[in-house]
Parts: sequence; C-alpha cells; structure tokens
Amino acid sequence: MKKISIKHTFIILQLLFLCVFSIILSFTPVSFQNTTRTSENFNIKLSSSSFPNATVISDGFGGVYWNDGESYDPVIAVDSNATVHAVWEDGTDGIWGIDYEIMHATYTTASGWSNATIVSDGFGGVYWNDGSSYNPQIVVDSNNVVHVVWYDDTNGIWGMDTEIMYANYTTVSGWSNATVISDGFGGVYWNDGNSYNPAIAVDSNNAVHVAWYDYTDGIWGTGIDTEIMYVNYTTTSGWSNATVISDGFGGVYWNDGYSFDPRFGIDGNNIVHVVWEDGTNGPWGTDYEIMHTKFNTATGWSNATIISDGFGGDYWNDGDSRDPAIAINSTNGIHVVWDDTTPGVWGIDREIMYATYTTGWSNVTIISDGLNGIYWNDGSSNDPEIVVDGNDIIHVVWEDGTNGVWGLDDEIMYTEYTSIMGWSLPQVISDGFGGVYWNDAVSTSVVINAGTDSVYIVWDDGTDGVWGIDREIMFTSISIPAPPGNLALSSTAETPDNDGIFNLTWSVSARANTYSIFQSSGYINVINGSVMLVEWYLTNNSISLSGYTNGTYYFIVEAVNEDGSTLSNCIMVEVEIPSIPAPPITTSGGSIPGYDIFLVVFAVSAVTYLFIRRKQKKIK
Repeated sequence: MKKISIKHTFIILQLLFLCVFSIILSFTPVSFQNTTRTSENFNIKLSSSSFPNATVISDGFGGVYWNDGESYDPVIAVDSNATVHAVWEDGTDGIWGIDYEIMHATYTTASGWSNATIVSDGFGGVYWNDGSSYNPQIVVDSNNVVHVVWYDDTNGIWGMDTEIMYANYTTVSGWSNATVISDGFGGVYWNDGNSYNPAIAVDSNNAVHVAWYDYTDGIWGTGIDTEIMYVNYTTTSGWSNATVISDGFGGVYWNDGYSFDPRFGIDGNNIVHVVWEDGTNGPWGTDYEIMHTKFNTATGWSNATIISDGFGGDYWNDGDSRDPAIAINSTNGIHVVWDDTTPGVWGIDREIMYATYTTGWSNVTIISDGLNGIYWNDGSSNDPEIVVDGNDIIHVVWEDGTNGVWGLDDEIMYTEYTSIMGWSLPQVISDGFGGVYWNDAVSTSVVINAGTDSVYIVWDDGTDGVWGIDREIMFTSISIPAPPGNLALSSTAETPDNDGIFNLTWSVSARANTYSIFQSSGYINVINGSVMLVEWYLTNNSISLSGYTNGTYYFIVEAVNEDGSTLSNCIMVEVEIPSIPAPPITTSGGSIPGYDIFLVVFAVSAVTYLFIRRKQKKIK
C-alpha cells in the first residue's frame, strides 16, 4: 500500500478550508460588502473644450473695413432660433455724428455675422442722440424681442446728467427709438445724479428688470454714497419708478459706502437676484465686498448681505472684491464669481473667486489658480463672467495678465465646472489657435453666454490686423459639453422577491462611457455619502445580484462620461425569503452567515485527517 505523506495531507486540508471560505462568502449578502466610492473621483480636470480661432465681428463685413473707431465693451445674447445678438459701444464716426454709439450685429450658422448697425440713434432717420452712449447690456425674451440698455450723456428734459437709455427690437417693427428709463416717471425728473453701468434681465413672464448704480442724493445718503437703483417693465404697467435696493431695508439706511456694478440672475421661481461690489464698512472690514439681495412678489426686496466674506463667522477676506457676475442653474443654485485682491497661497495677485448658494452661501474658493496645488497664475485676473448651460455645466471667462507662450499681453482665460470633473485647468482662448500666437495686444471686457448647443464668447481687442490699428470686437465659441442621455432602470425581482437573487437592467444612455450601480435603504435622488456603491465602471446594461436577505432595497444607475453624469429612475426591490426551520441555536449571540457549513466541513476534515494518520501508523 502506498504511503501518504503528512505534507500531502496538509495540502488537502488547506484546499478544504479554501472551499469553506468560498462557500461562506458566496452566502454573505451584498449589503455586508460596504464598498466606498472614493476612488471614483477621477478628476483629470482638463477641459475638453476646443475653441476655434478668434474672429473680428465689428468690422470687415463683405471684405470692407469701414469701422475705424474704437470698439469696446461687447455683450451677447442668444434667441430661441439660435441667432446670436452682439452689441457694443463704438467710436466710429458717421451720419450719427462723432459721439460713441451702440452698435449691433447678429450671427447665424447659415449666414455668419451681419454688418454692424447703430441702435442708439437715427430712429426714423433723425439723429438726435449727440452724447456718447456707453456700456450696453442685452437680453432676449421668450418672444425673441431683443432688449438693450446703456448709459448715455445726451442732454434732454431729464437734465445734463448721464441717464440709462433703452431700446428694443422685434422682427415686425425693427429697432425702437431710445428712451430714458432712469428718470421722468410720471413726468417728474428727480434723478439729477449720474446713472452708470446698467444690467438687464427678463423673467419667465417677459417682465424686464434693469439695475444700475446712481449718484443721485436722497434719504439713503449724499456725495460718495452711490446706490443700486432698479426699475422694471411690464406690458400692462410700462416702466416703474426707480427705487434704491442696496439700502433702506426696513427704513434703516446703513449702507453708506459706494455701491457699484450690479448684475442680475433670475431663478426658476422668478425670484430676482442682484449682486454688486460695495465699499460699506462692517465686521468684514474696510475693503470692498460682494453684496447680494433678492426680490419676490410676496416679501419684496431683502436686506443686502455679504457673500464674499464671513463664512462661518470668519472674516478672512481682507482684499477688495470687485466686478461680480452671477448665474443660476436648473435647480435654482446660485453661482457668483468676482475678482479679488486678497493674498493667500495663490500669491498677492488678483484672482477669480467663486461662491455658490443652495441652502446657504458656501465659503469662497479660488478658480483661476491652484488646481491640484500648483499656483502658476501670477498675473492679475480681472472682470470675470459666468454662465450655466442647459446641462448645468458652469463656464467662466476673465481677462488675465499672466505671461506665457502667448506673450506679455492680457489674454482671455476660460475654465469650466462639471459635477464629475470639478473645475478644469484655466486655458487661454484668445490666442494660440493651432499653436500660432498672433494676438499680441490686450484682450479685455470679455462676456459669455449660452445657447442650446453652443457657448459664445466676445471681447474687445487691440491687436492690429487687416481691420486696422483700432480696437475691435472678437468672437469665439464652443459646443456645449454633453453629459450622458436619459436612461431607465428596471429589475427582474418579483414582488416581493423570494430568493434575494435578481437582475438589474437599464436602457442605453446616449454618450455614456460607463455605468455605476448604487443602493440604499431609502429612496435615492442624489449620489452622496448615504448611498452604497454596488458596482462601477460597467460598460454593459445589466448586472446580476444575489445574496440579498429580507428587507427593502433601493437602486439607481449613474451613467458617466467626461462631461458629467445622469441618474436613472430609482427602483425599489423588496426581498421576503420564506423561512426554513433551523436547528435551535444553543449558543448566545447572533450567527455568522455560513457558520453551520463551516462546522460540518471542519468536522469532516478532522475525521479524514485522523483516519489518514491511523492508516499511516498501520503501514509503518
């Protein structure tokens, strides 16, 4: 008889133990396998946006370069037909005179850019606007009516102070005559201070909202105390009287510093949000801060609050915060950016700061420098603009003085934010197309807006070219990044499921790269720390699950690509496995899944081992 070695016996026992543990694991419910999602934060954070070369839109129509004046301060809006409207102030002389006027041009994919035309003067062939028109703002309502405002120093019955003027455009009537909206309500001309830098917005009812800063004295103060004024327009009531919204809440006039440069955001509930820079002193210090107020029809205007400092009671922002811009996403989240001189690990240069509001205002973060802990942006970052597209991707642009391969001139920089990737690395978009750095003058006054399919950007630029040596308006655009499409989740589980074994299947999500499965004990509508990752990086459209014990489970699928993510519907699976009588447990405490199987296998292994040992002794 062949001798069996102790070594071989030991190997056999090891294999038996491996089998036992495999059986135990196979009977362990998925709900015991609590996997975290930390490694899914695969933030490369490089923008996928590819910008075309910049083009001049204020001159050169049909190859004729007639615009030889300075073109400044462009803004853009997009109508429902995807027509892009751009306006700017322009010093080119013409039949309208030698004063600055507001010019307008349009863009369609079929026709390109139109020739520039004057909208601030010449109504009906009469050129009465002989003062300069500056700093236009534009918006398009749901009827594709184009609304434009600017400040103007033309004299009239309103006096010799600068006023806010307004004109609109319809396809039926063309451009309206310019009218003063900052003074003259009810025929009373009380606004005798200068009115500057208007902002404009429309709500879902096509009511027009306009704000600006104003030097007119009143119960709110005199002299250096400029305030933010506001008017609105409805078709039933016309233009309202101007009111101060930056001071006087509850009859208390506490805002005694300069209030400048208001900007609008209107959320899905038609609540009007206004931000501006303010020099009023307070617990935040003596530096300029960004203030915010909001209006709804039920409560009126809120008191102004500081959003650029004081998070958690800590007033750390001791530099000047200026030039705010605001955008609101589809869930009414508020996003605000501005430039700031507060020094920090990013250096002593001016940077772009960002704060957001959901249930409260967040702390401030730097978005123009310091990505992945690298602080390379050592130039001045100024005048940011922000837009949120239809996919809730945030786009921010600004003027930047950081030197690089693009030269020593100021360029336009861009960054974007997606929920998957976070903030991207800022990139220069005004120069360097195809590796050629031809834009060698200052690029400034950048503005961004979004249509259905593209994001559009304009700025004024001093680079010389066939258009001459005057400043012109330049333009570029990108396609809007597209997150995955919608998807529907279902399961093969019975109601209730009697064995804890079932499949999840989901429809194909357009543009999805991978899918992740999450579960929870409660309904899931957002992916956060309260949900458990079941599986990720799946490329197919189904998964088999098993080992679920009695209980109620909720599942959701997240489709992911480089531009964002999309959640499926959330489904519920109820597991109710019929009970099987089991031998009474005499030991105290709970049982371990598979423990009975382990004991059986261990007993068999022990008997086998003793039997082999006995045989070996007999052989000897």
